[in-house]
Order: sequence, then C-alpha cells, then structure tokens
Amino acid sequence: MPNHEKCDETRGIHPLNAQLDPGLLDWRYYTIAWYGSRKFADIIATRVAGAGFNAGQEYWFVDKTMLATADSLVVSNLGDKAWTDTRPSGSTNTQEFSASCAADWTAVGTDLTTGKLYKHATQDYYVRIVLTGTSPSMTISTLRWYQKSSTAPSPSFDPSGSYTEVSALGSGTIWYADSK
Repeated sequence: MPNHEKCDETRGIHPLNAQLDPGLLDWRYYTIAWYGSRKFADIIATRVAGAGFNAGQEYWFVDKTMLATADSLVVSNLGDKAWTDTRPSGSTNTQEFSASCAADWTAVGTDLTTGKLYKHATQDYYVRIVLTGTSPSMTISTLRWYQKSSTAPSPSFDPSGSYTEVSALGSGTIWYADSK
C-alpha cells in the first residue's frame, strides 16, 4: 500500500501502518542507550506533520561521539507528544537521518548483513546496528529491525525494552525492516 494510502483523516500516518509506532498524538519520542545509560540516539516517530517535520517519518538524531558499541542496549519509549512539547535536536557532532514510518517487512532468507546484533529480552525482536568510521566520528550505516513471526508482522511495533548482543538470529521465520 503506498504511503499516502496509509494516512488517516488528519493526514497523519495511522499508528497501525507505521514501523516505529508514532503513537496517538503528533509524535512519539524514543531513545536508544548503551547499557541503558549512555544515550546515543533520539528518535521522533511522527504521526502528523508539524514544526518542520513530515507525517509518517522517523527522524533520527545520533550522537556520533557515543557510538562505541556495547554488549547491551535499551530502547525507551518516552511517550506520545504534541508539537508544542520540547523536541530533541542534534548537536554539532550529530548524524541525522530519516526513514519512512511505513514499514514493508520482508522475510529474511539468508541474512548477509554484518554488524552487532541485539535481541530483545522478552520479545522476538532484534536490531542490527552497522557502524562505520572511527570514534569520535562513527556513523550508523545500517539500522535494521527484525521480528520473528510465522506471518508478516503488523507494520507497527514499539521496540522498547532491553536488548543483549547475540551472534545470530533465532530459528523460524524472521522479518526485517530498515530504518537506515
């Protein structure tokens, strides 16, 4: 389904048609931190347009000085926000990128993507982060979400929770969608 067909009557993306769930207000705020304390990414997942942001997009603000990897990370959902709320913004050493919230989940045949792979503690979710460059100027070249499901996952999910580094995807049918 084309992205414009996934919008609701407010011209915002419907939460059930988003990759990272944009919530029910204007946008949802996510963060990612190594060990849960060394934040390296702020993410705005938009449901409706406002404040210079388009509807149905993920906006990533990555602190390049914090990209040295670790063996665990935490994705936090900091709640649904209105455009009048304070928004994160990039500093001078920030990598910024955006992706469509409208996920097209694809079944993994053989995953040839390299990079650190992390598995959610309680859900069949994974995230793979591929870094390039050297500290303090590393950047994310690939950020791929995975879900284990016998059928295509619903387009929207909230990846919040603790993740631990693993060496491979689990068995069964795995689906992926890219944020970068």
